[in-house]
Amino acid sequence: MKKRQRKIRLIRAGIQLLFFIFAPALFSTAFAGVKSVFQAIAAHQAISWNSFLDVTAVLLVVTCLFGRHFCGYACAFGSLGDALYELTVFIRQKVFHKKGRHGYSEKAIRILQKVKYIWLLVLLVSILTGWYSKLQGMSPWDVFSMLTAGRLPGAAYKVGIVLLLLIMVGMCTQERFFCQFLCPMGAIFAIMPIAPSALFNRDRSTCPAKCGACKKRCPAHLDIDGDTPLSGECICCHACQGICPKKNIRIGIPKVKDESLF
Repeated sequence: MKKRQRKIRLIRAGIQLLFFIFAPALFSTAFAGVKSVFQAIAAHQAISWNSFLDVTAVLLVVTCLFGRHFCGYACAFGSLGDALYELTVFIRQKVFHKKGRHGYSEKAIRILQKVKYIWLLVLLVSILTGWYSKLQGMSPWDVFSMLTAGRLPGAAYKVGIVLLLLIMVGMCTQERFFCQFLCPMGAIFAIMPIAPSALFNRDRSTCPAKCGACKKRCPAHLDIDGDTPLSGECICCHACQGICPKKNIRIGIPKVKDESLF
């Protein structure tokens, strides 16, 4: 099982590194597409297609067909969060001899997951009202985009720098802190209709009694096949697959047993 976990982790880390190096701005570009639509609406203008919307549309279609694999594998901001969290886990284990992975309770996560929807609404309303222009220099992902492009943000981005540092601290305390609780694109992805063939499933009849390893390992504390209304919160990190002792978790439409047809 440890070999399987290591294999999944290395493959994922390799893909994340490639996207981090060659396409670190996908997240901000996708939201720029959403922003352009609402800016046109606010200005009472026709919505004109642009390169930002190309990225937005592709990511939305990919999410509908294959789940939130962009979040789990390709988002540079999410990859930063994974790196900081894993570094914190390593320090806790090697320096403080703390076993296991740290994080928030399921109840706290369920409450905090709603914050990203509120934040998305605030951003969209601010765009419609013209207030968004006053937030110049306050965006942490603008600061992150500058850093990944090799540019240092100026004094006008002091608030954005502070917010980015605070988010990075949060990333050390909970796996996928930003993605689960604050990401506006994550809120959009989470409410998209996802094809059944893109959801994780398991045959509960073959699960060991009182196992629950998949739910404990899931950053969002999702119960495979039990949290369908929350399936949009799944970031497709495949951690549940790696930890399952029976190799019982897979993506796709579950097989129908003969007796279930009658």
